Amino acid sequence: MKNSALHPNISVADARAAITFYEAALGAEPLDVITAGDAVIHSDLVLRSAAGESTFTVAGAFPPDSVAPEPGAPTHASFTIPVEDTDAAYARALGAGATSLAEPADWFEGFRQAAVRCPFGHRWYFVTVDDAVTPADVQRASDAWAAARD
Repeated sequence: MKNSALHPNISVADARAAITFYEAALGAEPLDVITAGDAVIHSDLVLRSAAGESTFTVAGAFPPDSVAPEPGAPTHASFTIPVEDTDAAYARALGAGATSLAEPADWFEGFRQAAVRCPFGHRWYFVTVDDAVTPADVQRASDAWAAARD
């Protein structure tokens, strides 16, 4: 089994459909799928992006210990994927069935971001960041965003 340093486990209502979606929308590659009867109880997927390679698990929800987010409801976590082309990644996800949360836009020079919600309730960000962008640049943009919300 091959796992990255941080290996999130995503609970969904329909794991088989989610795996198919993540293949189409994100280019994820299933490494394994473990079942118990008809239920997917574990799967490992690998995602290759501009930042390298990460793995994550997709499995069916098993309340009360693991629950899937309700599509359209608030979520407790987001996933960010560094990409070469934010616009293309966003379009690919929409084409696979994701819902737009934020169209591709420049926060500032060298930082472009978009956000979608997958049909299984999880929020995904696509971001292209120039190597010259500093934490101070991100802080200034965040301060401006927060001020605009007031």
